[in-house]
Amino acid sequence: MNSVMAGPDEKGLRGDIARLFSDRGLHEGRPTVPRAIQRVVTRPGPLAIVLYRLSHALWERGLETLAEVIWRVNYFLSGADIHPGAEIGGGLRLTHTTGLVIGRGVRIGSNVTLLHGVTLGGSARGWFDGVFEDGFPEIGDETEIMAGACVLGPIKVGRHCFIGANAVLARDLPDGEAYTPGREVKDLRTRVEALERRLESTGAEGPGRSSEASGPSATEPKKSRGSARTGGTRARPRRAARRGDGGDTPDATPP
Repeated sequence: MNSVMAGPDEKGLRGDIARLFSDRGLHEGRPTVPRAIQRVVTRPGPLAIVLYRLSHALWERGLETLAEVIWRVNYFLSGADIHPGAEIGGGLRLTHTTGLVIGRGVRIGSNVTLLHGVTLGGSARGWFDGVFEDGFPEIGDETEIMAGACVLGPIKVGRHCFIGANAVLARDLPDGEAYTPGREVKDLRTRVEALERRLESTGAEGPGRSSEASGPSATEPKKSRGSARTGGTRARPRRAARRGDGGDTPDATPP
């Protein structure tokens, strides 16, 4: 995937306004001017976008302290935690802002839609491939990320992608691909099975295995171990005979 950042004409607040007045500006389509103004004044999404654009402009000019103050004001007023160091293309749409987190190094393309509870941040990746790398995600143009989804670490999401609600994305997505929690479970199972096959082929011991458990004593039948401790089935008649010597049964031996 090439750079996810939008072109110069699509960046910033101008791109946000252009999308607001487009056919995809609202759920009901292109808004009228009074309707658009009403949405900007009363909804937290447009407010969060405007305050982010302001904080990012200050951050780019080296006024980091003032940018972080605007960042905190944005979080207090809208509930959106968008770091001023994040790079976001024009046409951003925030339908709901509660619980939204965008980290400092995140890069987002143009015309991206984010819902509440989305987390885009830095982390280390390498659970299965053994390569540990720190970084932040890159989100391609025209991508939609639904409520509660998490994209952490140096992950690249292509253009026109869809990430379903509550999904935890742990790999790159090519252009035009959809990723949902059901597919996430299937993908995780496939990775775990591949890891187990690799351990078996190299002779390594998997979780919960030890040399003691794999020895002959672990595979010996319980009956054999029990027979070795008690002397086998012949021990029971001998004990019965001894009990008979001291019991009420008369001695069968002739005088």
